Amino acid sequence: MAKNTAAEIVDLGFTKEMFGIKSDIEFTPFLDKVLAIQGGLLSGRIGAASYASATSPAQDYVKQAEACVVAAELCRRRILRLATESKTEDGTDAKKLRTTRKEFIEEAEALIVKINAGTATDGSGFASGVSVSSHFAEDA
Repeated sequence: MAKNTAAEIVDLGFTKEMFGIKSDIEFTPFLDKVLAIQGGLLSGRIGAASYASATSPAQDYVKQAEACVVAAELCRRRILRLATESKTEDGTDAKKLRTTRKEFIEEAEALIVKINAGTATDGSGFASGVSVSSHFAEDA
């Protein structure tokens, strides 16, 4: 189940008119479908346990990452819609949307890295690894 609601996505600035939808009765299910698809994809990327996290800050990172991937998808859909409309000759609106979409994607990716690194769970930011090397050629 999605972490965000259709109303929260509307609060980001998306309107039914942007997608040629006539009424709120049609818009909410449209947003719910996008939320379900993107939530499922996010869950697959970070793992079901991380997606279902009920503790802060992990749950906050997941919710924000989901909002970002949903917003990026809605920007993509709006760009496609603008491409079929002849309202702007210079493509200014589509260009701004591409920049906005890129920003949402970058924020989502940064949040996903935090979630997958475990820093969203315990806040420690601790990470470790092992590197083995030798200056002897036969050990290489």
